[in-house]
Amino acid sequence: MFELSVGQEHFRNGAVTLVVEASGAMRVVQLRSGAEREWEGQLPEERVAALSAELAELDLGSVASPGRGRDPDDAPVHLVLRSGGAAHEARLWHADRYENARLDRLLQRWQALTEELTDGALPYGDPS
Repeated sequence: MFELSVGQEHFRNGAVTLVVEASGAMRVVQLRSGAEREWEGQLPEERVAALSAELAELDLGSVASPGRGRDPDDAPVHLVLRSGGAAHEARLWHADRYENARLDRLLQRWQALTEELTDGALPYGDPS
């Protein structure tokens, strides 16, 4: 269904990636300073359906970065959407969310699912 990675391995909480499959299987992977941690879980069918509907409504296949300069501490965002055999990839920046409501909603969903799966340890919780 989708994969969303935010951050950089050697900065703050590292790169935090959420992967949600069409089956509802999901995992969070944190890569931080050469160390990797992983959490796995399963969304129930009704939540998978609701998430699929939300992603379809956001029409993320057309989301693109405005391409202007960045603040030094802006975090990269890597989005991969999968539908059938096709995939859409976008490389964005965290600060783009303030000008793009669709990206903001996606990042809110990424944060909520990541917090849920990691019991609040990520994306912005305890970095250890």
